[in-house]
Amino acid sequence: MTNNPAPTRYSTFDIRHSVFIAFRVLGAIAPRIPARWGYAVAGGLADLLYARNIQAVCGLRDNICHAMGPSASAAQVNATAHGAYRTLFLGYWDMFRLPTWTVEQLRTIVQVVGWEIVEQVRASGRGVLLCSAHLGLFEAGLQIVATNGMPVLAPAEHVQPERLYRFLTDLRTRHGLRFIPSDGSMLEVFRALKRNEAVGLALDRDTTESGVDVMLCGRLAHVPDGYARIAAKTRTPLITGFCYRLPDGCARIEMQAMYLPDPTADRDEVYRAALDFGVRELERAITAHPEQWVLTTPIWIEK
Repeated sequence: MTNNPAPTRYSTFDIRHSVFIAFRVLGAIAPRIPARWGYAVAGGLADLLYARNIQAVCGLRDNICHAMGPSASAAQVNATAHGAYRTLFLGYWDMFRLPTWTVEQLRTIVQVVGWEIVEQVRASGRGVLLCSAHLGLFEAGLQIVATNGMPVLAPAEHVQPERLYRFLTDLRTRHGLRFIPSDGSMLEVFRALKRNEAVGLALDRDTTESGVDVMLCGRLAHVPDGYARIAAKTRTPLITGFCYRLPDGCARIEMQAMYLPDPTADRDEVYRAALDFGVRELERAITAHPEQWVLTTPIWIEK
């Protein structure tokens, strides 16, 4: 009897190494390929993987299903999730092209709406907690803020292997944006706020598993609360800004709301108010533009 060979098993190290090599290759060729060709390839790959219903697709569809609510049909959810998945891959392609864009090109591509809110808050001298989510062209949104005379520091997921984290950090910091590992010391966050700078924080994904459960779109969801904790400790104002991809390939970042902590309230009161502000702003953004929400990690807690 002939023994069948054992199936090939790929270790986590093999997968991460392959991802690193793929990212390095993309980082080298993306700036040299015409945008329309790159978008066509990225969109085609998104279509292929979406059809295979991989884990990331399932997570994205679950998030969008909750954001759209029970009135949305399965077909509507599927079409919206498919469009969002394509938006995610177009954003990946742009991430590899961003380092080669000049500041002038970046400002041509990304329109800023509501910048006067940032200037108003910054005038207080307490820094700014700039809260956003994984919507549209969020990478370019962070970059454009950093080029508008507002230094930005952001905690980023400490992906592995380490050389992949360093490579991604280098890609994303060409225009003045700075990153620190989200699993490291937050001391630099407080130093940046003391220098009257901006700290960028996510409203939708908890990368450190230290967040809280809240009611979001009528159901229990797990979200980060770092912005609320910092606001409660430092009384730093919050501003929400979401960067939406436009049909012509450009984007628009909208600074839409702010929360000013009450200096007379106690820490718990400020924490609860800041958390409620962030959750409501996230809910508003993802229900208004579910087709732009590209978060593939499911955040709702099924009971």
